[in-house]
Amino acid sequence: MKRTIKENWKYILLFTIIGAIGGYFIGIFLPDSYPAEVRQQALEQGITATTLGLVSAVQSAAYGLILGTLGIFLASKIGLWTKDKSITKKPLILSLAVGAFGGAAMILCDILWFGRYSQPIMDSYAAKPSVPYMIAAVTYGAVIEEVMLRLFLMSLIAFILYKLFARKRPNVPVGIFMIANVICAALFAAGHLPVTSMTLGLSPIIVFRCFLLNGGIGLLFGYLYRKYGLRYAIIAHAGCHIVSKLIWIAFL
Repeated sequence: MKRTIKENWKYILLFTIIGAIGGYFIGIFLPDSYPAEVRQQALEQGITATTLGLVSAVQSAAYGLILGTLGIFLASKIGLWTKDKSITKKPLILSLAVGAFGGAAMILCDILWFGRYSQPIMDSYAAKPSVPYMIAAVTYGAVIEEVMLRLFLMSLIAFILYKLFARKRPNVPVGIFMIANVICAALFAAGHLPVTSMTLGLSPIIVFRCFLLNGGIGLLFGYLYRKYGLRYAIIAHAGCHIVSKLIWIAFL
C-alpha cells in the first residue's frame, strides 16, 4: 500500500481535491431538490446550504482519498490501473460518443416515454440546471462516482472473483471483468434511487427507469474502464452529464 501511495500520490491528491470541490457544490444545490417542508425544517435547525456544502466536501474528499487509494491498489493487482498519462484518439472518440449517446438517451427516454407515465419526471425539467449543479455533475458525478464505482468497487469485485475462481490463471479472465461490470452497473443504478426517491418518488416506472438508464450507461462506463482505463470512463461520464444538461437547457 505504501508503494501504491508513493507512486500514485498525484492521482490520489487530484481525486481528493476534485472530491472536495464536487462535494461542496452538491451540498449547495441539493437542498433545492428537497420538498419545501424539508427545506424549512432545515432552516429552522440552522442548517444552511453552505453548511451542507462543507460537510459534503469533507465526505466526498474522503471518498477520493480513501477509495482512490484502495482502488488504485486493487486495480494494479489485476491489470486495470495504468499510469499512462496520454490520451489516444480511438478510445477518446469512443468515450465522447458514449457520453453523447448516454446524455441524449437519458433526455429522449424521459421525453418520449417515461414522462408519459410519470408527471414528476416532466415536472423535474421545469427548472433549468444551476451552475452549482453543473459543477457537481462534472466533478463529483463524473470523477468521484467513477473512482467509487469503477476504480474501487469494480476492481474489488473482479479481484475477489479472480481469487475465488481463477487464481491459478496468470491473468484475470475477461468473463470475470464482465461479471464485475454488471454488478457494479446495478449498484450504480441502485445508488441513484435515494435521491431519485426524494425528487420523483419511487414508483415501479421510476425504479425501472433508474436501472435501465443509469445501469445501462454504467455498463458502458465499465467497459471503457476495463478496455482503456479510468480516464476514458471519466471522460464518457462527464460527456453524458454535459450533453444531457445542454439539451435540457437549450430545448426543454
